[in-house]
Amino acid sequence: MSDKFTKSNFLKISQEVLDFQLKSLYPLHIKTDPDRIFTILLNHDRNFSTFLTIRALVEHERVTDIYTLSRAMFESIVSMGLMAKSIVSDDMNRYQNYQFVEIDKTYSHLKKLGLEHLDGLPLPEVDFVKTQRQEYTKKYGKNLPTWTGKSLEDNVKLLDKNYPSTCKEELFYEYLYCQVYRKGSSAIHSSFAGLKKGVEIEDVNIPGDITAHRFKTDDSHLIFSCFHSLIVFLSSVRFMGFTLRKKETEQYFHEIVRYVIAE
Repeated sequence: MSDKFTKSNFLKISQEVLDFQLKSLYPLHIKTDPDRIFTILLNHDRNFSTFLTIRALVEHERVTDIYTLSRAMFESIVSMGLMAKSIVSDDMNRYQNYQFVEIDKTYSHLKKLGLEHLDGLPLPEVDFVKTQRQEYTKKYGKNLPTWTGKSLEDNVKLLDKNYPSTCKEELFYEYLYCQVYRKGSSAIHSSFAGLKKGVEIEDVNIPGDITAHRFKTDDSHLIFSCFHSLIVFLSSVRFMGFTLRKKETEQYFHEIVRYVIAE
């Protein structure tokens, strides 16, 4: 990224992106496959909310939190991209009903602790959830890492294989996987690598010949994290636009990403 990128520059460009997606995607006119469109929209709507939060975090220079939320958005846009082109067979059923695997995992663990009554799952629904999970695992297999049955890294490779390259980079989403998901993982798990991304330790001389230390925002990581969050949100706009057959979103995606990365 060029030195031209600053916090104020990010806020300006990100507002333009937010304005563009509101003008381009809404109001929705759904004629076919409403189940698919609403499912992808649920992801985009959450990403919209998350990105608004990231903008506020940029204002307050909360770098580690930006990495963390960008990681969450990245997982969402991977699913959006796969569903937008129906890349995975039986994708709607797989994606929507994977919830029963997740719900039952939590309930079963709490039951081992004798605390299943605190789960919030109504008793009449327990057997239904377990039956749905059994049907799901019978059809698709057990111990699935994601709803597709593949690892997130393999899902990312499917995106790169099925979408036009970005900035002449054929492994663009695998690049984002490294820069956003992996770096976000260290932040979300509060490893030392994640915690130290956001700050520098600055020496401060105070009267009495005493040297104190204070945390200072790491500006390079602030810029790096906020502009990568912008690229991830742009991908959400891209895949939502593809779902709605809005050709202008694809062109806009490439235009802004080239500006951010290629300069």
